[in-house]
Amino acid sequence: MMGKSLKSDGKYISIHLRFDEDIVASSCCVYDGGCEEQLEKDMSCEKGWGSKFRCKDPAINPGLNRINGKCPLTPVEIGVVLRGMGFDNNTAFYLASGKLYEAKRHLVLLLQMFPLFYTKKSFASPEELAPFEMLRGQAEAEETVSIAFSYRLCLLHSSMGVGL
Repeated sequence: MMGKSLKSDGKYISIHLRFDEDIVASSCCVYDGGCEEQLEKDMSCEKGWGSKFRCKDPAINPGLNRINGKCPLTPVEIGVVLRGMGFDNNTAFYLASGKLYEAKRHLVLLLQMFPLFYTKKSFASPEELAPFEMLRGQAEAEETVSIAFSYRLCLLHSSMGVGL
């Protein structure tokens, strides 16, 4: 990744968006997809989490959760935060995430904001990824290595499991 980010002196930032399908589904938050989105998230939540999370509790107000900042930020919102922190379109950007919720729709603007955009598949060859294939939690191991060498790491949501 450092070689790929030569336009920024070999520096890059790593982001784990925390906008994976299962995280968004279990957050009980509403974005802009209306009833169809809610149905998809309910099905994803049921598939991934079973009865552990139920968004149908009348005490849960998805719109209020979003307004109060208790929802994962969208990729575009993350981009706006990064721009506000001073990162521009010459910043190399490594995305360390699983399967993003509606990735095609949500990544378009982020890719315009940060065109030097990479994932593990876009910068590492199969040979470079091979040592991780036998490891338990392969994806997490690959992302951890990439994040460890990044210039900056941004933690933008409390569900990261990081205690301060």
